[in-house]
Amino acid sequence: MPTLTRLLLVLALLAGAVFSVMWALVTFVRPDTVPITQSVPIPALQERRAPVPAVTAPGATPVTPAPAAPAAPGAGAPVEGLR
Repeated sequence: MPTLTRLLLVLALLAGAVFSVMWALVTFVRPDTVPITQSVPIPALQERRAPVPAVTAPGATPVTPAPAAPAAPGAGAPVEGLR
């Protein structure tokens, strides 16, 4: 039993030392805060002009685009064993 007591005492002292160092860092160290700006050159985020809407005659029905073609069989299907 003395070995267990010694082990617990050493672990308690180490935990106390770690917590006291953490407390000292939080109390006495103040970080310097500086503003950081960085431009991100992503084309998707750059400003784009909106497409000009088609003008239709009064009373005419607007033309709807044709539906997209179906994808090839197996396109986009997950590969067995890869996740």
